[in-house]
Amino acid sequence: MITKIETLPNEILLNIFSYFPWFDILTSLWSLNFRLNSLVCSILSINDNQLNSGLLITHGLSYNKCCSILFPLILNSSSLCSSIQRIHFDETNSIASDLCYQWLFNDKNILRFPNLKSFILTRCGSIEPIIQSLTHLIEHQLEELTLTFDHQVFKRFFYSKKYSSITSSEGNQSFI
Repeated sequence: MITKIETLPNEILLNIFSYFPWFDILTSLWSLNFRLNSLVCSILSINDNQLNSGLLITHGLSYNKCCSILFPLILNSSSLCSSIQRIHFDETNSIASDLCYQWLFNDKNILRFPNLKSFILTRCGSIEPIIQSLTHLIEHQLEELTLTFDHQVFKRFFYSKKYSSITSSEGNQSFI
């Protein structure tokens, strides 16, 4: 039986769906039918440098929702993984730093998203856990990488440099 929403053309449905967050579209529409799955993949594949294109992991998402619902849903579908071209982690809260490496790579350090072209990490507090991953992404896959650092990172960096230079100069003096 065909419902009224199924009679709408794809272009209108895509326009309607563009007003909803990606995670609501994914949890509400994925696996309903082949046509909607195709539309969801189309929405997630958009990489037009707008704030709402691709996957945006931000403060509106809870860690539990990401780990228990969204993450398995995406990873269990090769068509979803393949369609994602843009991921934006907003580290304004802590879940982004916890999820970043988990979302990008599996246990064998193989990238989960073969068509990823744009990676954005906003308000980076620390990129040590994913620095090797970023090197691989830059070298082999990405067309766009944006890292925005929080001012606290620079304070920590200069403090640790100052502290380590004081410690090393004190250490050198003791050997003289």
